[in-house]
Amino acid sequence: MKNLISIICLSVLATNSIAQVWHKNKFPSPESATYDNNGNDLRGFINTYKNDFLAKGTQVKDASGNDWGYLQVKNVKTPGSDKEGNLNYYEAFDVTLMMFKTRDGGKASWWAREHNSPKGSMKWFKAGEPGTLTLDNVKYTEIISELQTKSFTIVEYADSMYSQNDFEILLKNTVFLKNGTIKELGDYKAMINFYNKFLDKFTNVNDAVLDNKSFITFFKGATTQYAGYFNIVNGKLSGKVEAIDAPFERDREKFINDMFKKLNGSAVYLYGDDTFGMENIIKKRAMKQNLKLNRRNTSSTKKFNADI
Repeated sequence: MKNLISIICLSVLATNSIAQVWHKNKFPSPESATYDNNGNDLRGFINTYKNDFLAKGTQVKDASGNDWGYLQVKNVKTPGSDKEGNLNYYEAFDVTLMMFKTRDGGKASWWAREHNSPKGSMKWFKAGEPGTLTLDNVKYTEIISELQTKSFTIVEYADSMYSQNDFEILLKNTVFLKNGTIKELGDYKAMINFYNKFLDKFTNVNDAVLDNKSFITFFKGATTQYAGYFNIVNGKLSGKVEAIDAPFERDREKFINDMFKKLNGSAVYLYGDDTFGMENIIKKRAMKQNLKLNRRNTSSTKKFNADI
């Protein structure tokens, strides 16, 4: 009965926000994070998403000439563990699970922060016999070091909880996507081509002149329209791409208003050749917030760094 109560408690915790709370235990249980947490673990994540991950990751690698990185991630609640290996379900850790597309396959890893503190050091421990996972389980630093060489990394997350701040620190330029946003594999190529041109509009992203600037972008896939917003975080681009599902004016207003809430710049660039009927809404919202709005088409040769 006690075990049943513990499992129920952990399940309830898993639906809560990823806001981290300091815990008495220093680490989560490595076994629970890896393979022994009722499917809310690295093995369960791999078993559920591996085929999807490999198909999308291969598309990203091929479309970018291996210049973009691709991660699928999921955050789960994992019980803490003391030095004797006793589990603590009442102080569950926020654990980030991830799969990384390599040239010839994939690798998997997880991390958690010590004491579950946002400022705690990041930890990973190997657990399980060889063959426990169908992807190679490596320390997260092995994955991150390779991703830091990429122009952009797509971080595709499985639910509404993901460690955005951690990825913004660890990676170069980052595009966040909720899994299912892009339904046609060919749209990954459209996105990569579009944002490669976008990146070309910067002399250097790590430039103090850009610190007060944010970006709203629009592009089209085979049949789907997309919008993305970006801020400069730690001298790097960090943003999110969403599919546009806004058939009515009120839907478009809500879509743009929600996007503006995520911008942190006092100057906003509108980038793309077609805003899909939203340009006037964007202008009104920028004026309402007293934000400077600049317009750029993909054919423009002027660099964002050139504007003071």
